[in-house]
Amino acid sequence: MKIITLMPTRGIILTEAQEAVDREMIKNKQVPWFLRVSNMPLPVSRNYLVESALKLPDWTHALLLDDDVIMAEGVLKDLIKLNTDIAVADYPMHYLMDGKHIGTIVRDKDKSIAWAGLGCTFVKREVFEKMPSPWFALTSYRIRRGQDGSVMFFAAQKDGSNNLSAGEDTYFFLQTRKLKFKVKSIKKVCKHAHLEQTVSTVHNGRYQTSHKIVTRDKIERELL
Repeated sequence: MKIITLMPTRGIILTEAQEAVDREMIKNKQVPWFLRVSNMPLPVSRNYLVESALKLPDWTHALLLDDDVIMAEGVLKDLIKLNTDIAVADYPMHYLMDGKHIGTIVRDKDKSIAWAGLGCTFVKREVFEKMPSPWFALTSYRIRRGQDGSVMFFAAQKDGSNNLSAGEDTYFFLQTRKLKFKVKSIKKVCKHAHLEQTVSTVHNGRYQTSHKIVTRDKIERELL
């Protein structure tokens, strides 16, 4: 196994985040190997990093890590132990529900993962090789739960409601499910430092400016 870390950044990486991933790599007998990019909006930066990585030989797994996600001790070991196509470590979002931070993982009625945040995700190389690009794209999905608890995606519908719009993370996981890749999560949770609350608007602005990719963007209604 050889791991490459793909990290889109705002031009700033928290020392604590860097120290944590270095620690996890060394503990798992990996030489820290990074591809980083700055001054690119999401999801373009994520696609650029995967495209660049696929031009390189030898690596077997990619760790997708956001610049403000701090890996808890033992996270990488647990991700590796799952031995699955895509392994996810959760982290808290910036908003609260019932006084508690909620995570990024959304499960379907059968408890399988419908989608999750990409801030700490461990992916086998073959997932990117078999999935058509773009691997990450913003879409106009409308998302809601059915009466039976199932997660439903409706493409290209805008009704003015408060239903969630799908980001590049949702798109990625929807495609992996269509291709029958296995997605699992670990129990350990990473820390989310929320760089957008601390860095200047110069560093944060372009990074958070989402770029809509229209290639393969119109997808038929999906019921997961």
